[in-house]
Amino acid sequence: MLNIQRNVPLGKYTTLQVGGPAAYFVEVKTEKELDEAVGFATEKDLQITILGGGSNVLVSDDGLSGMVIRVAITEGPTEEVVSDDEVLLSAGAGVEFDKLVSWATENGLWGLENLSHIPGSVGATPVQNVGAYGVEVKDVIESVRVYSITDRRFRVLTNTECSFGYRDSYFKHKEGSQLIITSVTYRLSHKPKPVLSYKDLQGRFADDAVIPSDIRQAVIEIRAQKFPNWHEVGTAGSFFKNPIIDKDKFTSLQEQYPNMPHFEVNEQQVKVPLGWVLDKVLHLKGEGTERVKQYEGQALVLINKGDATATEIVDHAEHIADLVLEKLGVQVEWEVTRLGF
Repeated sequence: MLNIQRNVPLGKYTTLQVGGPAAYFVEVKTEKELDEAVGFATEKDLQITILGGGSNVLVSDDGLSGMVIRVAITEGPTEEVVSDDEVLLSAGAGVEFDKLVSWATENGLWGLENLSHIPGSVGATPVQNVGAYGVEVKDVIESVRVYSITDRRFRVLTNTECSFGYRDSYFKHKEGSQLIITSVTYRLSHKPKPVLSYKDLQGRFADDAVIPSDIRQAVIEIRAQKFPNWHEVGTAGSFFKNPIIDKDKFTSLQEQYPNMPHFEVNEQQVKVPLGWVLDKVLHLKGEGTERVKQYEGQALVLINKGDATATEIVDHAEHIADLVLEKLGVQVEWEVTRLGF
């Protein structure tokens, strides 16, 4: 039987550790339970909100009306060998993503190692198209199994059907918002495929000697210097997206800030590391209030220093965005999703 609860505070289910109550709350551990939960919500005409690891959401202080379904399907990982080199690795949406990355690297599988120590669940990775150190999950996702709230059926989406973009996917738009991810399949390889192009990883390894677990350990060490432990500190990791701007705009900014780093997106656009801007231009490392501030180790990271409200976090984040717009004339977007606002 489903354990449907009323008025459950959501702060303990998010890594930012804030959020008011869910009018109805249920945790589902199987696809059958998910279907039953959606049936209950449909019968009572309740709006459905899906929650996974809670690592990339900010829940309103007023909480959420309707039903919050926390997907805790933890089946897997399971392997399917597709060639001498390649393996399809599948896991339930509720599996902690970093545990899956650890499993893959320990078993000599290439593809996920640069994504080590990212908070959240497997089911969230395609939604956000999570990425770090030159790799995005779109590079390795084979398919995504989903459940449609609209017609209450399961189906599988291919990588192409997920319409991945920078921190974006089909699931973040109207057409895909009625789909609930139940499992994800990644195409990994036994063949060495090190991605060491990012500055933090360059020069650490000899390409012919590195193994996936070596890169994982390096990434964990690097992230430990830049990001707080999400098990101990209220954080959503990188709070904002790195802005993508026209090359003409970047050229004018580079005249003011010659050391500003960038990455080419295409012939017309470049991506600017917002953490560099917040640190080197606006000097915001460690700045904020007693309850909400930018992390001392990485200015792109916003932390709940203690008992902050969602409203305080919103006010602080909007202030940061206003400072960037005023100083550089660049609009920044949240990477974190707001719920209940």
